[in-house]
Amino acid sequence: MNKNIELDSFNFHTIIPLRWKDIDQFGHVNNSNYLTFFEVARFYYCKEVNHWDWDLNQFIIAQAEVEYLRPLFFPNDVMVYLKVADLGTKSFAFYYAVTFLKNGIEKIAATGKTTQVMYDVKQQKTIEIPSNILEQWKQFEGI
Repeated sequence: MNKNIELDSFNFHTIIPLRWKDIDQFGHVNNSNYLTFFEVARFYYCKEVNHWDWDLNQFIIAQAEVEYLRPLFFPNDVMVYLKVADLGTKSFAFYYAVTFLKNGIEKIAATGKTTQVMYDVKQQKTIEIPSNILEQWKQFEGI
């Protein structure tokens, strides 16, 4: 992951309001919540970019990475940027940037990456990424 990530390299973002329950005993957002921010962004990305049908298309998370750069404090909203990359035949990666506003300036609080593998739940096995999903990603991301 890259601390000098360029936010304009992302074509998708979503806003997530922080909740009081996101704060830990140290007064900032607990590190475990970043994976939830990633999950929320993945859901909206799949819904908005792919009009995802969760009954037909499933994936499992094979790996997750988070690089924490700055703390997040309540009250605030976070912006989660997401893009798909590293497209394989069965796997792909989502890259993330979690940002917040401070004094009107957008700051990056964390970056991350998750690696997903397409999965057939009924047959309990990995499958290839459907071609229509690949095409939608390529068109949306310009890859």
